[in-house]
Amino acid sequence: MKKKSLKRCLKKRMILLLGFLMMTGVAVAQQLQVQGKVTDATGEGLIGASVLVKGTTSGVITDIDGNYVLLNVNPDAILIFSYVGYQTQELNVSGRNKIDVVLHDDQQVLEEVVVVGYGSLSKKEVSSSIVQVDKKNFNLGAMNNPMEMVSGKVAGLNVNTQAAANPNSSSSLQVRGATSVSASNSPLIVIDGVAGGDIRNIAAQDIESITVLKDAGSAAIYGTRGANGVILVTTKRGSGEAGKTVVTYDSYIAFNVAKPSPDILSADEFRRSRRGTDYGADTDWYGLITRDVAYDTNQYISIDGSTKNGFYGASFNYKSANGLDIVSGREEFGGRFSMEQRVLENRLQFNGSLSARRVNETWGNDGFFDRALTMNPTMPVYNADGSYYQPTSPTGATNPVAELALRDNNGQRMYLLGTAEAKLNILQTEKHLLNTTLSYSLHYNDMKQQYYASSAGSESYWNGYKGRAEMKYQKWYTNRLEWLGNYALNLGDHNIKAVVGYTYENSIWEQIGGSNNDFSFDNTKYWDLGSGSYLKDGLASLYSGRSESTLIGFFGRLNYNWKDMLFASASLRYEGSSKFGTNQKWGYFPAASLAWEMMEMGFMKNTRKVLTSLKPRVSFGITGRSDFDAYKSLSTYNTNGSYLFDGHWVTGYAPSSNANPDLAWEKSVAINLGVDFVLWNRLRGSVEYFDRSSKDLLYTYTAPQPPFVYSTILVNVGTTKNTGIEVSLDGDILTKTAVKWTSGINYSYGKTKLTKLSNDIYKASYLDLYLKPGTGSSEYFFRVQEGGEIGQFYGYEYAGVDENGNMLILNDKDEQIPISQADAKYKRYIGNGAPKHFLSWSNNLTWKNFDLSVFFRGTFGFDVFNMRKYGMGLQGCGTDNVLRSAYLEDKNIRTGGGVISSYFLEDGSFIKLENVTLGYNFTPKNRKLLDNMRIYLSAKNLFTLTGYSGNDPSIIDVNGIQPGVDSNSAYPTATQLSLGVTLRFK
Repeated sequence: MKKKSLKRCLKKRMILLLGFLMMTGVAVAQQLQVQGKVTDATGEGLIGASVLVKGTTSGVITDIDGNYVLLNVNPDAILIFSYVGYQTQELNVSGRNKIDVVLHDDQQVLEEVVVVGYGSLSKKEVSSSIVQVDKKNFNLGAMNNPMEMVSGKVAGLNVNTQAAANPNSSSSLQVRGATSVSASNSPLIVIDGVAGGDIRNIAAQDIESITVLKDAGSAAIYGTRGANGVILVTTKRGSGEAGKTVVTYDSYIAFNVAKPSPDILSADEFRRSRRGTDYGADTDWYGLITRDVAYDTNQYISIDGSTKNGFYGASFNYKSANGLDIVSGREEFGGRFSMEQRVLENRLQFNGSLSARRVNETWGNDGFFDRALTMNPTMPVYNADGSYYQPTSPTGATNPVAELALRDNNGQRMYLLGTAEAKLNILQTEKHLLNTTLSYSLHYNDMKQQYYASSAGSESYWNGYKGRAEMKYQKWYTNRLEWLGNYALNLGDHNIKAVVGYTYENSIWEQIGGSNNDFSFDNTKYWDLGSGSYLKDGLASLYSGRSESTLIGFFGRLNYNWKDMLFASASLRYEGSSKFGTNQKWGYFPAASLAWEMMEMGFMKNTRKVLTSLKPRVSFGITGRSDFDAYKSLSTYNTNGSYLFDGHWVTGYAPSSNANPDLAWEKSVAINLGVDFVLWNRLRGSVEYFDRSSKDLLYTYTAPQPPFVYSTILVNVGTTKNTGIEVSLDGDILTKTAVKWTSGINYSYGKTKLTKLSNDIYKASYLDLYLKPGTGSSEYFFRVQEGGEIGQFYGYEYAGVDENGNMLILNDKDEQIPISQADAKYKRYIGNGAPKHFLSWSNNLTWKNFDLSVFFRGTFGFDVFNMRKYGMGLQGCGTDNVLRSAYLEDKNIRTGGGVISSYFLEDGSFIKLENVTLGYNFTPKNRKLLDNMRIYLSAKNLFTLTGYSGNDPSIIDVNGIQPGVDSNSAYPTATQLSLGVTLRFK
């Protein structure tokens, strides 16, 4: 019985096994060989097009004629056909053995939406100089200012970061050079339509794109604030399918690893050189006030979703960091909420957003880096009893370790940016679109500062009191009301878009503060401000202040598109401000631009295999610059001592400025010529030339007396001329291999000249800028005169060294004389600190799930005044310690330190590896919870190639009209390593 059962069981198993083998054979037999040809719209075979079986890694690349062959293809498979610059297609095999495919040009690049002032356009419609950088192209890694994400990404925009390892520092911005001698040269920041917003209020992860309006043709619609360019920041909106919520978690931790410190004499070398008193210690002052490693951590989570009638989004952000100095730190708590809701069949739309950020800052003192470098290294840090050692010579000497440890210097900031908007869609037809929008926004910042200097510190020692406390509170807020009307007309070959609007802005600044000295106890710090003895002695201070300004603008713009071939734009803004004089309250700011897409012309037909787009364009516009304080046009008075009058002490007042009813904005008149092009569907680029004249520049001149009461007056007189060239190239280098490589180059050249400085009433032959540090100093590093370039150093021409080690200079007859015989009349122009050339090179490579970006940046054609060498680079310098080079390569020079001469000028040109980021992207098969994940490792500021001997030249400030001075108190530089992860859930 058992034997029969066993036989039956074996028989069944054999039948099942044979059946399985037969089915397998049938399945194998059903696999297909699929072949075909991939061509473009003209029938030309596409070489290197990708043919991939969807959901697998199986695929091939077409040959020189566009042919392909795929083996073992499932009859139900889906094939993906793709090629750079063409639209991707997906086709079902459906049992076929031959599949030919025609790929069409991908117009996505030209159809990409670009944000412009008060609206948006498709990229092909842009006729002025506008560059938009989207999130996918941002620089990664930790940062202090989100603008660092586009450093080097826009030709003509210079993002200068001087202290990246200090969490409380920021970056200076400059578009197409500096042109104003008194007002700000920074561009206007517009966040989601709110002008003047602080970008540090926004989490970097919330930013979708950053757009730079570089020319007057695009910036004139911002009137008196557009002369320095405009930067439009667009934050993300709700995402995902209607009814679904997307959760994104983004986190990174970064470490700033300090680079080597300046090479100064050690304590033993100091003793051997006999530079000063030997106190017996061996102290590395610089090392004691710096950390080897600082950290930066960022936690971010967002919740976004869409409904059939709108979207919503919320994000929360926490940041914490410390600096490379032993004191600095920063902690941020931020949140943002945005929403859109459409009702009445999408005719009425409500939008709102609110961003809030609380920041706690602890500040060090960069001046102590200079003190630590020059201080006697044989001095001790502590006394024998453990208290801090106090140097008693020279007068005012400090112990930098004690000063940082014993001072409490901190502050709290609050940022708010809120908007509320109602939009009514009046017409929504195939030909007509008409809507109107009313919005309100509030931009609010405040800052409370506290400071306490201990009774055990140097400040108290030298000033004869026990402790000093100070508290200060400031707030800035702008209320803005804006109305917009938009109309679009589509007549087939003719497309018109129009926008008109009105803006009202009221800006207020307020402050209150007080200070007191000489306290009984240190532990109360600034929380018992009234207990210091200076209050009862009448020596404490109490102050407050307020300023208010109002801006009103009426504006309009018209865009015209004919057959996607001819694009024109014209705008006009009529704007007034309370800052301006009685006779100059209002002004007009017109602009116009024109572009021609030549590839739409019949005579270009034969070039379309090479040229996809060729669009020359020209723009003209007038913009303004009004970034100066309120009340400058009015006669004002300040307190001027107290006087005994009729037995009572009365506070006296005296004029502090003259009234100027003609005070107006600075005016910039600019022309921009450019051409955009796309070659072979893989090389995209633009070339531009700009010519910008800034007129009616503000400067303080000597006022004729009479009729004026005060000795000086602020007037509009000068003119500067700024010209330059910009080139941008972005290409697909490798497209036919497993490794894909795209590369981009941005280059800009420019210079600025002062062409006018005087008129019939107000005269000046030159401007002296940047007063040399030091008590009683009357020398300036820069001099600019009519016809001269901005940024020119003015000093003595170095002519060698005599046999006694004395530095020689040239006199006015080009004769060599000792520097001790220097006379101011021997000074001449010795260099220029404004760079002529900026270059950046970005590279992005992908292979399977890996991606790698490598970014280089360089600046060329400028001089740097080496302040460290100037102050402590020679044996005869008036500091305790000096650079080791003073006793090596510069050992033959004994005099000349502290004198502005070309000896201290060096070529500051450099190229650096700015950023390298390696990422891995993972998409799980089961995406019910985790949609995708990205992990990346980023390194910033890896190395700098330069011949300059001072600090890393990339941290030297080259923006503004006083460029190229290398500070001896420069913040330590670091290489930053960041490890980050982004998780997306749905």
